[in-house]
Amino acid sequence: MTVNKIIIACILLAGTAFGRVSADTDDIRQIVDRVSADSMLATVDRMIAFDSRFMGSDSNKAAVLWLGERFGAMGYSVSFDSFQVNVNTRVLGRRFILSNLTQVNVVASRKGLLSPEKKIVLGAHYDSISLDKDQDDQGFSPGADDNSTGVAAVLELARLLKDVHTDVTIEFVLFGAEELGLIGSEARASAAQANGEEIVMMLGLDVLGTRSTVFPDAFTLDTTSRGFDLAEQIADAAAGFSDVFARDGSSNSRIMVTASGCGCSDHQSYVNQGFPAIGVFQFFTNPSPHINMSTDTIENVDIGYAAEITRAVLAGTLEIAGFPSLSPDFDGSGVVDFFDFLAFATVFGTDPVSPADAAFDLDSDGAVGFSDFLIFAENFGRVF
Repeated sequence: MTVNKIIIACILLAGTAFGRVSADTDDIRQIVDRVSADSMLATVDRMIAFDSRFMGSDSNKAAVLWLGERFGAMGYSVSFDSFQVNVNTRVLGRRFILSNLTQVNVVASRKGLLSPEKKIVLGAHYDSISLDKDQDDQGFSPGADDNSTGVAAVLELARLLKDVHTDVTIEFVLFGAEELGLIGSEARASAAQANGEEIVMMLGLDVLGTRSTVFPDAFTLDTTSRGFDLAEQIADAAAGFSDVFARDGSSNSRIMVTASGCGCSDHQSYVNQGFPAIGVFQFFTNPSPHINMSTDTIENVDIGYAAEITRAVLAGTLEIAGFPSLSPDFDGSGVVDFFDFLAFATVFGTDPVSPADAAFDLDSDGAVGFSDFLIFAENFGRVF
């Protein structure tokens, strides 16, 4: 059988399950330990300096440009995906009406090495609202906790994941128009479904900066049965890599699993489209009184708590995304081709792997074997 026929046969077998070995704990900890509360606080401080990020305001537009610049400064390509807002609703006795308003989601991504068609979405909304004020009085809507803390977490994750190789693509999305109906995330999730995107997990980070007066070190993961196993992995990561927890150590889990989701934040839009999605919040049943109010200022933000939740999310994301990932483009030519196959063939069957041959151990199990060949075959012909 020719080499090409072997490769084609293996591509047909590539769906065969193989166990990828998780990253070494020390490797993950080295990245998680770089989460900076000071960096996150600087983001929160800058976000509230806009005074308001209420949709349609000039300060909302300024915030969008600044967020795009932040991603760009990290080296990401940035897109601004637009959508339309039409709202006529009453909240807490106040009427909000917005018609034919164009808003945007700010998007950046880090391409996966082995399965770039699969993605993890890390998202947070950037808009703010003060429900103790009328629509025409939204000039001061600081949104320090809701949701500058979530934005700070996503930007911190983007900073730390910029040069990290993972199997799957990681997409960072800062959603617009969340506060009056999850409008930006619904537009994004609907487009993902229509385009047939393969989203293996979506995490929506929202209000991360106020400790519960009942369980000060707890945080909440909200999901449906589709996302439960992933939520369990995030909870495990919290236990291993942070000082906060999503379980209390008893039979009562703090992971909230509902039939249809809480309907309370942007992850719900992805749940509605059938994707495994998880909401990440401060302790859910003891919410902060300043949420969605003009009193949501930086004085009420515990940035250390928000940073610990970010560490938990980062550790869990690294594990689920397949870290560390190796490139099947062994010779660095920009395409996985026959020359890469020849290089791979010279070390096939090596057990244990020497440091010189580690690049060929694509599943990181300490040997260059058939499971690595399946991964290579699946990527044969791919352009990097």
